[in-house]
Amino acid sequence: MESRLWTTVRFPAGVWSGGGSRNDPDYSECEVYLIPSESLDKAKKKAQAIRARLVKKGDPLPSQGAPFNAAEQGANRS
Repeated sequence: MESRLWTTVRFPAGVWSGGGSRNDPDYSECEVYLIPSESLDKAKKKAQAIRARLVKKGDPLPSQGAPFNAAEQGANRS
C-alpha cells in the first residue's frame, strides 16, 4: 500500500478525526497533524503518539495555523 500525507485532527472534546483539508473550517479549533501513512487509522495512531510526546515534553500543541507536519519533522532529524 502506498503512503500519503493525511490530515489528522483532535477536536477540543478529545475526538480524533481526519481525512479532510487542513484548512477545513471545521478544524479551526482543532490540533492539526499532517502524518505520512498508509491509512487514516494508522495516521491517527501516529498522531496520538506524537501528541503524547509533545504533552510529556510540555511543548506547544499544533493548531490549524501551525500544524505539526511529521514529514518535515522527519526530514529535519536526518
